Amino acid sequence: MPRLNPAALHLPALLGAAVILAACSASREPQATETAASGRCDAARVEHLIGEDLSGYVERQAQAESGAADIRVLKPGDAATMDFNLRRLNIHVDPSGVIIKVACG
Repeated sequence: MPRLNPAALHLPALLGAAVILAACSASREPQATETAASGRCDAARVEHLIGEDLSGYVERQAQAESGAADIRVLKPGDAATMDFNLRRLNIHVDPSGVIIKVACG
């Protein structure tokens, strides 16, 4: 009877563990649809709007693309609460209504 190498006995267990770990790590990556469905803001997705004139259309576009549940437009001198809300997109505009910054919070 042929003698088995001890390492060969552990190979099926190691392969099984590797498959399980790979599945777990892949499932932890957030999907764009998960972000949008949760209402969690992602300002990086709307940075291309910096320099645009703010309008109702652009505001709706920013909300949809960022996945934010809420939006807040901040003009120079506007008072704003200091609470941090991961579901809100803040759109900062200059005095003429041009977007100068987008940020979550």
